[in-house]
Amino acid sequence: MFELKSKKEIGDYLRDLIEQKFGTPSEFCRAYIEVSGSQNDETKFTNLKNRISSIVNGKKDIQLYDFPVFTKLLDVSCEEILSAGEIKTATANHLTNYQIASSHDKNLWEFCINSEDSIFLNPDESDKTIIDYALKFRNYDFLKYLMDKGYIWFVSKTPEKDCWLGFGAETSVKRRPMDNNHTLEQRLTYDDSLRRKMIVLAIEKSDIDMLDELRAREIPPMYRLRTVGNTATDFEKFYDAYMVEALSKADEAVLDYFSKEITVITSFKNTPQKYMFPSIGILLEKLIVNKNKCTEAILSRCIEHNRNTYVFVKEIVERQIDYYHRCYFDYFKDGNIISVLDSQRKFRDDVKDGIVTNTIKVNSQSDSFVISNLIHELNKCFDDILALNPEKGENNVF
Repeated sequence: MFELKSKKEIGDYLRDLIEQKFGTPSEFCRAYIEVSGSQNDETKFTNLKNRISSIVNGKKDIQLYDFPVFTKLLDVSCEEILSAGEIKTATANHLTNYQIASSHDKNLWEFCINSEDSIFLNPDESDKTIIDYALKFRNYDFLKYLMDKGYIWFVSKTPEKDCWLGFGAETSVKRRPMDNNHTLEQRLTYDDSLRRKMIVLAIEKSDIDMLDELRAREIPPMYRLRTVGNTATDFEKFYDAYMVEALSKADEAVLDYFSKEITVITSFKNTPQKYMFPSIGILLEKLIVNKNKCTEAILSRCIEHNRNTYVFVKEIVERQIDYYHRCYFDYFKDGNIISVLDSQRKFRDDVKDGIVTNTIKVNSQSDSFVISNLIHELNKCFDDILALNPEKGENNVF
């Protein structure tokens, strides 16, 4: 038998446990919703947060249906809760991935990373790793800590060589020999969506340094495309609606960063090419609808990019003399990619040989005279580029 403690004593005990394991009641509530399998929404989260607040402040009793979740998340027994910690009984006594991922305790993070059983690398019964949960719980401090300490990285030091499925993401945490249960390494390597989820968090935090480290404006296909001989672009595979939505609500500094032209050193002969953020057209359409104050500046940058592309391509096309001195012109609808190559480039040192880049077009209208004119100018320049195609046919449109 044990003495049933008062609501206040139980509440004080639970508050201490929650702070130790989750940092804040909000993080505990997110874990509660996750482990209970409930559909998360703002109303449900707010109601749960208010109820947990009443419990830890001793104003309300913990309910019967709370016990399975509280005991699992806090790693205590029912008796321990009801006795406010006086009665200790055996529990599973293991740290779970969602506990660690939602925690703000650096000591717990280090314990997990350095544990002999490699907790950090292992998926749980739901096949989710700590990184999966940390991204889901939006635990930016934890993820940034892992990157700052060199425990994980989403972009390698040579992304142009590691750009097939992602940007060479890896972890420095070593797995145990002969243990094939560690899936974090594979997921970092083969799943670029983890990098993109981290980018969304960095956008929300307006962390430009982090965005730069993550190469947030770039996608792997940019490094693989050549000025001739491409069969596909794969840009649509890397489109991320969550990122575009986050950008549509981002501050001026982040929008300024994402609307700047990018120089990419391709894996083919280390040729520098200039791109715009691949989803800039879709983002612009959202900004136009929302009447965002940055729309005019971003449209102007896109027009400049299209105009420079037009001048470059026109120069190559006009050098074409006959069949033996011709240019290769391809257009890919996936990403609005254009690639143009001068066939005589290898015999000439005084001319630019070719270009591969994305071109920008938007399908929106605006009641603003200035914005409407800029949209018209952008789309006209896009059409003018395609009109330079010397073959004027569909054979080189993909």
